[in-house]
Amino acid sequence: MTYREALDYLGSLETLGIRPGLERTRALLARLGEPQRAFPSVLIAGTNGKGSVAAFLASILRSADWRAGVYSSPHLVRFEERIVAGGDPISEQEVAALTSEVAVAIEAEERAGGEVPTYFEATTALAFLHFSRQRVPIAVLEVGMGGRFDATNVVEPLACAITPVSMDHMQWLGRTLPEIAAQKAGIIKPGVPVVIAQQEPEVLGVLRAEADRVKAPLVEAAACPTEPPRGSRDLPDPPVFSLTTVSGRRYDRLSIPLRGRHQVGNATVAVLLAEILADGRLPVLGPALDAEAITRGLARAAWPGRIEIVPGRPDLLLDGAHNPAGCDTLAAYLKEHRAGRRIALLFAAMKDKPAGDMLGILGPLASEIVVTALPVARGESPDRLRSLAAERGLRAMPEPLLDRALTTARAAAGDDGLVVASGSLYLVGEIKKLLG
Repeated sequence: MTYREALDYLGSLETLGIRPGLERTRALLARLGEPQRAFPSVLIAGTNGKGSVAAFLASILRSADWRAGVYSSPHLVRFEERIVAGGDPISEQEVAALTSEVAVAIEAEERAGGEVPTYFEATTALAFLHFSRQRVPIAVLEVGMGGRFDATNVVEPLACAITPVSMDHMQWLGRTLPEIAAQKAGIIKPGVPVVIAQQEPEVLGVLRAEADRVKAPLVEAAACPTEPPRGSRDLPDPPVFSLTTVSGRRYDRLSIPLRGRHQVGNATVAVLLAEILADGRLPVLGPALDAEAITRGLARAAWPGRIEIVPGRPDLLLDGAHNPAGCDTLAAYLKEHRAGRRIALLFAAMKDKPAGDMLGILGPLASEIVVTALPVARGESPDRLRSLAAERGLRAMPEPLLDRALTTARAAAGDDGLVVASGSLYLVGEIKKLLG
């Protein structure tokens, strides 16, 4: 199997859609020799921010000379971004070879009367197989959707975390915040420490109850005070801050390259996870996971497509906000740090997202709105996005071709303005391809 054939094979599994459940993943991993048992792991769920937490924690581990594996989704430009070991994405040759093994196992399971796994389930098995072959000392795993029935939830983690929970994927996870929180809480394991980001009260109640039920030690990021730099009244952009954790440790002048005050919360969750790992949950394989490694790791973290600024005339801001909560976060950032600039919004979204609500949050901040198409079957049409904008009293210009849409948005912003591209990580990825 070649690299291209491997991607085509995995892509063919997307027709199966989303089918929550762990049975297919467990059966596939059993045929592959249980690769997920070859390394310890940290499991991170939530609605928004879980990828940022994973990026922060992986960078901290690398700064302590731990060659961590990272599994995340979706990718922006290349499939290999999903599976990284020690900072190095999986190679095309490894994708081809390991996908061949996964395909053989799937075919054997199908012949035995088992179900064919979904795209995400097969990709998760591929990641576990790669991490086991690479002998990573630990893997940081981002939950795909939900938690309780997500393919990543077959591991027995050393620690887990739940980032802010909000309304998303309601057709699979539930129609209320408590119902969605109950799905996220499914990653909480007996006796395994869990770090909880700041949450809505109704979410926090569900998570606390589950942790208490299974006797999982609970650490709440909301109990960790943060402060702006000495002499400053507010956080700079990107943030610099001091943090005191529930353990009593204090970190002065933590600097993070990811923009937005919400990233302070994500960084706090990562620091708390690092403290848990440092306090005896990992064998001594390298230098201590100390305050210096934590500070250095946060400063070196990278997570593209999240309030990422591409300088130019005009500047381009790329953000993968794909639900109302993410759009609220982006809007707060624009009001705080980009007020007064002429903004052109370049927007695209998936059909299963509340695109109208998202446009209602971001649209009023823009002088012009350009809506475009995504090259995936689930992408919403520009004409439909224009109608959704009009229902909210907003005028949007449809331009199906992304290169033309970007040119139109740049002209609308003017040389000294700002183009904000948001609504979908797929849009961010396509723009990155255009930019080379």
